[in-house]
Amino acid sequence: MNLFDLTGRVAVITGTSRGIGRELAHGFAEAGAIVVGCARSYETAEKTAAELRAKGHDTLPVLADVATPEGADALITAAVRRYGRIDILVCNAGVNVKKKAIDFTAAEFDTVIGGNLRSYFLCAQAAARQFIAQGRGGVIVMNSSNASVAAFEDLTPYCAAKGGIDMLVRGLASEWGPHGIRVNAFNPGYTRHSMTAEGQAYLARAEKEIAARTPLRRMAEMKEMVGPAVFLASDAASFVTGTILLADGGWCAQ
Repeated sequence: MNLFDLTGRVAVITGTSRGIGRELAHGFAEAGAIVVGCARSYETAEKTAAELRAKGHDTLPVLADVATPEGADALITAAVRRYGRIDILVCNAGVNVKKKAIDFTAAEFDTVIGGNLRSYFLCAQAAARQFIAQGRGGVIVMNSSNASVAAFEDLTPYCAAKGGIDMLVRGLASEWGPHGIRVNAFNPGYTRHSMTAEGQAYLARAEKEIAARTPLRRMAEMKEMVGPAVFLASDAASFVTGTILLADGGWCAQ
């Protein structure tokens, strides 16, 4: 028996156009899942979907802005319309602004909170309503960050959003557990990917310093986030809920 097998399960994954989300789409498909991937651009969502189809996987790309209730609902509705149900939600889409806190505008703060904490809540809420209607439970996995535990310079609103996601996991796991819905998060550390060109340039400049500060002495590859996410979504974690799984190479162990 393969406890990590996701064959036939419908997995809705947000932010699949690039980065960790794209890796998750490929990883979940390889584990047997039917992937419903979304992005704010249909063309970029379709690009990842085309890669999956080329490997023989069933998949559905969806255009959705999941920071809005309408977008989150539309994503779940599209998945159910095509496949009749959903089994897994992976909240991955996010946004970041790297800036001194004293210089942040209210609009920038709202963008970071909205693109992370708000969007995760809205997607989880839409998925949970569907899970409850289906009457067979479900799984929600959130891509948080070790920035929920450790403060990082010029990332204060992002850290606050990720800290909120961790508490969202605990609260929703407690509230929705009686419905058979498991809610967990995996929290990457420094990974060879950034949501912005500025962030990517910083990682390139600071790689040696980051590696020296990390017990495993390197940054993570994006594909290394697939294992924690698949584990939390699978039967291997059938009695795991409300858990925050740090996947940061030991950064927060120090």
